[in-house]
Amino acid sequence: MESDLPNFDLPSDYIVGEGYGINLLKRYKNFPCRVKAGFFILCVKGIMQTTINGNLQNIGENDLITLPPGYFMEILDFSPDIHIYYAGFSSEFIEGINLMKSTEHLLPIIMENPIIRLSPLQACSYKMFYESSILSYASPKTLANKEIVKAVLTMFLQGATEIYKMQNNLYLSSQSRKYEIYQEFLQLVMKYYTIHHGTSFYAEHLGLSLPHFCSTIKKVAGNTPLEVIASIILMDAKSRLKSTNEPVKNIALSLGFNNISFFNKFFKQHTGVTPQEYRGH
Repeated sequence: MESDLPNFDLPSDYIVGEGYGINLLKRYKNFPCRVKAGFFILCVKGIMQTTINGNLQNIGENDLITLPPGYFMEILDFSPDIHIYYAGFSSEFIEGINLMKSTEHLLPIIMENPIIRLSPLQACSYKMFYESSILSYASPKTLANKEIVKAVLTMFLQGATEIYKMQNNLYLSSQSRKYEIYQEFLQLVMKYYTIHHGTSFYAEHLGLSLPHFCSTIKKVAGNTPLEVIASIILMDAKSRLKSTNEPVKNIALSLGFNNISFFNKFFKQHTGVTPQEYRGH
């Protein structure tokens, strides 16, 4: 069963499918976008290189990719034999239930580590669950019954939660105060990056001195707070430049730049080209 993946959000509550080869992904190559839907993707064959929230990611066989709503993604390359299973849930459906509250403490960990390598046995179990979900998806009653869709989402969420908890290095590191600060910072950036580009706002919001805040983020993430903020702004900008005809001036203003010259300078500093050149490439 091969189906089109949505560009931004899902028109229905839920979608599940299986994709073979380049036909599934070629239209999304080098097409950065912000995806409002949440996705669970299992790679069973081949390799794929992507950026997720500005970070380069290499995906291979038996990798589980967990993507909460509101992430930025760009597919850079993939092998001709790529084979994935995917399940997606619309942002509206996810927002309409309280289920995400039960996994809220893990969301920043997932955002920072969206890809987990499964054991062959775990991957086989996941594959069977995808295949059974695809079979049930064929029934009109499945989409019409929100309780069924909620149950499917619960299964995927709980499965991902257990996988992350079993990855001791990720789960234990999440208990440290430094990692908690980084988690909270990521959540704040995703909420305020169109308004606040500097570090002072985030340090004050977290109740930390600016030097302590900056050194903590650098130790945990390997990047400065400004670099993290810039990567999110750039992913949003690239998405709009490639996927819409929105004037560059409007994009600049909506991302918190007072005028287009500041935005042009920022964009070229980080990419080597102007927004107009990037759009025309």
